[in-house]
Amino acid sequence: MALDGMHNAGSMGGMTDTAETILLRHLLATPEAAIPESARDAARIFLLDGLAVGVAGMAHAARPGLLAAARGWGAGAEARLWGDGAALPASHAAFMNAFQAHALEFDAIHEAAVVHAMTPTVSAALAEAERLSGLGQPVSGARFMAAVILGLDLACTIGAAARGPMRFFRPATAGMFGAYGAVARLRGFDLGTASAGAGLLLGQIPGTMQAHTEGSMALPVQMGFAAMAGLRAADLAAAGAAGPAQWLTGPFGFLKLTEPEHDLVPGLAALGSTWQVARLSHKPFPSGRLTHPAIDGVQRLIAAHGVRAEHVSAVRLYLPPLAMRLVGRPIKPDLTGNYARLCLPYVVARTLLSGRVGLGDFSEALLRDGPTHALAARVELHGDGSTDENAVVPQRVEIELRDGTRLDQRVDAALGSPENPLPRVAQIEKVKACLAGILPEGRADELIRAIDALHEAPDVVGLADILV
Repeated sequence: MALDGMHNAGSMGGMTDTAETILLRHLLATPEAAIPESARDAARIFLLDGLAVGVAGMAHAARPGLLAAARGWGAGAEARLWGDGAALPASHAAFMNAFQAHALEFDAIHEAAVVHAMTPTVSAALAEAERLSGLGQPVSGARFMAAVILGLDLACTIGAAARGPMRFFRPATAGMFGAYGAVARLRGFDLGTASAGAGLLLGQIPGTMQAHTEGSMALPVQMGFAAMAGLRAADLAAAGAAGPAQWLTGPFGFLKLTEPEHDLVPGLAALGSTWQVARLSHKPFPSGRLTHPAIDGVQRLIAAHGVRAEHVSAVRLYLPPLAMRLVGRPIKPDLTGNYARLCLPYVVARTLLSGRVGLGDFSEALLRDGPTHALAARVELHGDGSTDENAVVPQRVEIELRDGTRLDQRVDAALGSPENPLPRVAQIEKVKACLAGILPEGRADELIRAIDALHEAPDVVGLADILV
């Protein structure tokens, strides 16, 4: 059921109560005290994860060139980049940090929405907080957390309304609303100004699926565009510019354009009772989330049966439509890291060979490793016959051994999901692996302590200090 146009009679600030105003009122008018501690706990967990992954993204080969380009867009030192501390105008820093956070396919995801909402939201919010601090308007940790949580509600509610196959790169297209929402909340916009800025996002929609099809480094660039769009729309709205009022549900609004099959009703009904930050999933492996159930299934079979790569005759994966479209791609000889992270045969082969998939599994040497390619060629991909165009699970792994034995594992909740959460010890191990070799030893523990006490911090800019 699509929800377009008007809702219940009522108004706020003279504006009719439409889907757009319901969402913006939730974003702007929800008191910090109304956010439950469970949502704050989840925000601390995924803020730690997102910042650590953003630091690790410094290692992407395209990063130096992008930084040179970003410096050429204009001078300024409002916010810093995670890792080396290079200072840029806030929108440019948000672009770079969002690029870094998605560059290694290691950032958290909202599975129902298929949106990496934390990446553009936190990148824009922390850049804005640094900018405000530089103007003598410090942002407290509690205020920052509320802006991030409510920005995530905006992005994930919009993303989860989709009912059809992904036509645009939803992590960026829906993700930009999270970036904008967090900045609008931090700036204290009224409903009219926030609506004006949200409409100005329409002309900045970032995200072609062609980049995903090709495994292009344009994917994390598009996440950078999403973060930058949020700040630019806020700047324009503050200057008096205004976009279309029906930016979400209009005949040429966001949903009709990018998600023509949609249903906003459940998401709107859940506002204030279901907090989307608590529905995020960790990514324990630096590869596309749709590869994770298969990796998880292979690991379970290794643990239960002692499977070794040399014993494997064939691997058969039975996948929902989304996995077939996004990561059901063949192995090829000239692999790049961007392509391999979205290639099920490659990551399954690496799991069988090493028992896991880590940052080191996408080195130049392993991307061309003969045994990995030979094993990947024995991985078969099959549709499971389901019709849900946005489901991540279930996925089923079948391994046939050379002696004829067949082993089978169904995964209904991938490791890292709310139904099968990543243990705290594994969360910390991931953070330390992301920071290793980039930040000084001990900085991970400092970051953990700072985020645990963030609700007491008078100025969130201290987080940025730890990241450089």
